[in-house]
Amino acid sequence: MIIVKEAKTNYFTKSADVDIFADTKAEVTNDPSTYEGMPSGYTISPGSTLMTASGEMAFMKSDGTWNWV
Repeated sequence: MIIVKEAKTNYFTKSADVDIFADTKAEVTNDPSTYEGMPSGYTISPGSTLMTASGEMAFMKSDGTWNWV
């Protein structure tokens, strides 16, 4: 399950700076409509963060993909 813990939306760009939790890295997709709590019709802003239950971290890049660190 992928859950949006916090979202700061920008009405003009239809993007959201989000903090996300996922059970596993394998379930993470680039489709924000599959994320529970993601504002409908918004994209994920670059710099948004994602953490898994195992402590794996990722940051959204400007090309719309996750960068795992």
